[in-house]
Amino acid sequence: MDKREAGRVGFDAERSARITAMRETARPVWEACGDTDVLQQFLKDNGCHGVEAVFVTMGLLDCDLAEAQRAFFSAPCRDAERRFHNDAMDLLAKDAAADA
Repeated sequence: MDKREAGRVGFDAERSARITAMRETARPVWEACGDTDVLQQFLKDNGCHGVEAVFVTMGLLDCDLAEAQRAFFSAPCRDAERRFHNDAMDLLAKDAAADA
């Protein structure tokens, strides 16, 4: 992730450096298998979670945010994150409906 990318999403230098380092560490895994589930398992096993994992995925797949999020949330190893995300979205929807 270069400085322009980091500035656009509001990442500090430390987080940007972690994303860049993990992207380069994971690149051989991605290039060897081309499987997003394997990539996500590798990232998880190496302590890369949440937003950072999504941005590493974006960089490796050369894709947009939506595609990277689909790869992240659809991976079997990300089930806990998917359930948390879905529960949070359900609560927000209920709160918005109550306000309407």
